[in-house]
Amino acid sequence: MHARTIEAKLVPGMADEALRIFHEEVVPVVKAQPGYVSTALYLDRDNNAAMTVSVWESEEAEAATSTSSSYLKNVVGKLSHCLVNRGVKSWDVAYHDG
Repeated sequence: MHARTIEAKLVPGMADEALRIFHEEVVPVVKAQPGYVSTALYLDRDNNAAMTVSVWESEEAEAATSTSSSYLKNVVGKLSHCLVNRGVKSWDVAYHDG
């Protein structure tokens, strides 16, 4: 399995809007991607920070939705008015209990 994390600073006061967009607009698109396993959003409201973790069946499935893909640009674009900046990393999953 492979995972991707996206860490972002949020525009102050936009955590609830980011959560709404993630739940209503992003998750349905993510779930429809080949090789999708799971996704989560973590919020640090006190520090206006967020992190998503998406897990994929393979490195190829994760790469097909990576930073160079129109998919990721579209998904992150849905949240762009809520974000100050973001960083993306790809990971080999050493253990997953799902």
